[in-house]
Amino acid sequence: MTRVWPIAMVQTPTSIFMISGFMNSTRIIYLDGRKHTDPDVVVRSFNGESIGHWEGDTLLVDTRNFVDDHHWIDTGIPASDQLRILERIRMVDKGNTLEIEYTLTDPKNWTGEWNMTKRFKRLDDTDITEASCLPDLNEHMPSTKAGTNVR
Repeated sequence: MTRVWPIAMVQTPTSIFMISGFMNSTRIIYLDGRKHTDPDVVVRSFNGESIGHWEGDTLLVDTRNFVDDHHWIDTGIPASDQLRILERIRMVDKGNTLEIEYTLTDPKNWTGEWNMTKRFKRLDDTDITEASCLPDLNEHMPSTKAGTNVR
């Protein structure tokens, strides 16, 4: 949720699929009442395991079970497999803005909570297209030049 790429959101009765324009990454928020998978048997992932439920017009999401490497929060704070993200997601500004209030904890890396709020402008005229990061084909990527090695 920190990329500059558009995100499409598709809700079904039991889940919300978030498809990012960045590498076509998919995040699933389960709404079917399940609990988080036992940490001893879970298959950890980059996006973690997101379990959510609605309270009025606000979607509450609890995400855990991240992989324990290559996670960085905003300004370079590392995150571990103990990272937990709580989100309060709602539409504001007459449905023109998606607002997400984040509360992050990671007892392996820091004490206390990291809180922030982000807002995303609604775009109804943008498609999520297949993205490729092949050499010399990155002209469509913001802030990059073709042929550069982007990590």
